[in-house]
Amino acid sequence: MKHDDPTPLPMPDPGPQDATPAPDARSRLWPELEGYPRTAPERVVALPARSDALRFEVGGPVIAGDVAVVSSSQFGFVAVDWRRGTIAWTKPAGAHVAPPLARPGTTAGDGSVVLIGECVNSPGIPSDELLLGCVRVVTNTGTDQAYIAIRGKRKAVAAFVAATGPQTVWPDGDRAVRWRRGDVALTIDLVSGAARPADAAPPPLAVTYKDRHWDVSHVDGRIIARTKGRAAWSTQHPYTALLGSVWLPDQSPMLRILNLGAFRDAPEVHLLDIDATGSLHAQAARPTPGIGLLGWGVSPIGDAAIAVRMDVSLQHDFVVGYAANAVLMWVYPLPEVPRADPVGVAVAPDAVVVFHDGDTLTILPELSAPPTTPGAARAPSQIPTP
Repeated sequence: MKHDDPTPLPMPDPGPQDATPAPDARSRLWPELEGYPRTAPERVVALPARSDALRFEVGGPVIAGDVAVVSSSQFGFVAVDWRRGTIAWTKPAGAHVAPPLARPGTTAGDGSVVLIGECVNSPGIPSDELLLGCVRVVTNTGTDQAYIAIRGKRKAVAAFVAATGPQTVWPDGDRAVRWRRGDVALTIDLVSGAARPADAAPPPLAVTYKDRHWDVSHVDGRIIARTKGRAAWSTQHPYTALLGSVWLPDQSPMLRILNLGAFRDAPEVHLLDIDATGSLHAQAARPTPGIGLLGWGVSPIGDAAIAVRMDVSLQHDFVVGYAANAVLMWVYPLPEVPRADPVGVAVAPDAVVVFHDGDTLTILPELSAPPTTPGAARAPSQIPTP
């Protein structure tokens, strides 16, 4: 079944009226963003980066309990209390780091964070194995639970060692994680540190509604939903990114997607929601100008914050926030500096956390739509079980 998706759209219907500008909004705004609601940071946190160290990699933020965790070659790993603007804990690493991974616990407050980086002190390993780094598991409050060497058979991990490109880390069962670099991935046992080759395809987005379940993937630009391993529906048009799922009161779940396009030769970024069940129901949000995506984050109910590249200057980048009901809540221009690194974005329960330029966390307002707007979503704790 093909999903008769609505794109390409020359002029998306903005739907509900967008939020009004914040009264304390920044006075600086680029002409391309005039007329958009703007916001100001709630706080800006400078991170303890070493200016004498090269910045090979950056990662995060991820939300782990009451802290946001980021990684960088210039400081290792840092956890920040975003509500207070203070550093909660730090962990050292060598010159190379992977993005941190937050793992929820069985009860509130007992989650953990997986930190992968170059070993501070090289441990001894068997001669027929290669040392790939060290993995540290810590509680959300920063207490070490494990520190293990990551090692694998030389031939088995040779492709991963040679790989370059963006890195991703995701859960792989109860006691392992999958570490992807470029187009190659390994699974790492968190008890032994043993690493072996694994499928590099990212995990699908799981959507369960009533008695039905879909595994949704973004493959060659198309959105494909599978049920019990068989294709249930797919989009006809390619899209730039699949962000996550959206849960609105008294509605079936939606899939939040982004697409880069143009209107009258002006580049635009379109946010669209399509029905996860495969029906023709869809809605489009107000687009923004932009030529590329630098990163994004999505809340459990679908609130989304996206870092957008405005133009080819490489220093006109901004963050746009959308509520779950597709209302554009605000835009925030990032500092005007040449920016080669990706921008990390995470949506916390009461804020948006942005990691940029390798040494700064900017805390922006939450994305909950006014309760009087059509389709305003409930808070995460109020979502009924699908």
